[in-house]
Amino acid sequence: MKIAYFVNSFDAINWGGQATSNGIKVLVEKTYPNATFVPLDLPSFPFDKIRIIRTIWEKKLANSILVDERGSVIKYLKKLNIDESFFEGFDTVCFNGEGAIHSKSGHLIRLMGMLYEFKKRGAFVSALNQTVDLGNNKLIQDVVKKVYSMVDYLAVREPVSQRELQKLGLNPELVADAAYALGSLSKEEVEELTSDLNLPQKFVAVTGSSYLKRSRKSIKLMDKLLAEIRNFYKDIPIYFLANAKTDMYIAKKLKSKYRFTIFGFLEKYDKAMAVIAKAYVVIGGRQHPNIFAAMQGVPFVPLKGNTHKMEGVIELIKYPMNVLDWNDFSNFKDSFQKLELMRINLYDVVNVPKLETIRLSL
Repeated sequence: MKIAYFVNSFDAINWGGQATSNGIKVLVEKTYPNATFVPLDLPSFPFDKIRIIRTIWEKKLANSILVDERGSVIKYLKKLNIDESFFEGFDTVCFNGEGAIHSKSGHLIRLMGMLYEFKKRGAFVSALNQTVDLGNNKLIQDVVKKVYSMVDYLAVREPVSQRELQKLGLNPELVADAAYALGSLSKEEVEELTSDLNLPQKFVAVTGSSYLKRSRKSIKLMDKLLAEIRNFYKDIPIYFLANAKTDMYIAKKLKSKYRFTIFGFLEKYDKAMAVIAKAYVVIGGRQHPNIFAAMQGVPFVPLKGNTHKMEGVIELIKYPMNVLDWNDFSNFKDSFQKLELMRINLYDVVNVPKLETIRLSL
């Protein structure tokens, strides 16, 4: 078995991408120890700065998929920098959907074309989706339905996305995020990974969100959240976990006001997980830091992302708190109070998944 693995997020900036790919690798090595696992880097888009040309080719590719014109699919994949040589030599595909299967993604159509061509070449295709959030885009819905009806195995990581695909007439299996396969860190591992950070005994870990942008409005939203945290947690120091370039941008704008420490995305996911393991509480809208918190038994307050991914995580693990909107200023304090009240018995009700296998063959 020679496995083509993409989207390859081993070297992603964000900790979620790193953790997902490492979790999938762990599962593949355990389930298929004799397989050859080949992470594939996708070629960059042509005319990256001229979006209109790309959009035209993507639409033509989408329509070619829908009418089952394989020659045209190959033609427009080439236009989008995916040559036929990309598909050669593999009998199995492990597709990691990452954050690409949503209506605002610039990658979705090209990825669907690639899965289509792999299936036409006879490969076993396993599509492991993270969030699926297609909005009301009929073309995207039709293409996803067409391609995902062709694949050999279809899974989603949380129930909201599962229902999204079920509405299209598909029947995906619910399999939790591959990051859970990594398991929690031991106390010894946590201490070793954080030994150079001089962490305080007690601190609040704050994260950003894909909901936020590099804008004045987003800075104001984070400012308001930090003000509520400072008012409630008083003298407990804040660690800002910057999981993306946008997080770092916002953190730098507010650092002097709140005098927090920034733990940046240049660090790897396991170190971020170790920092979270030592936190008193995690507050924010980054999906995987909240997953790490659940894995390590640390209470967290979840805020919205740019898709329904956080709602899906909360439903999957049966977390006893609703996802907060960034504009829900009046509910921040109540949520912090609720977290303190349920801290003692919180993890009697949280269902942290355990992953041990992955499906990549019949």
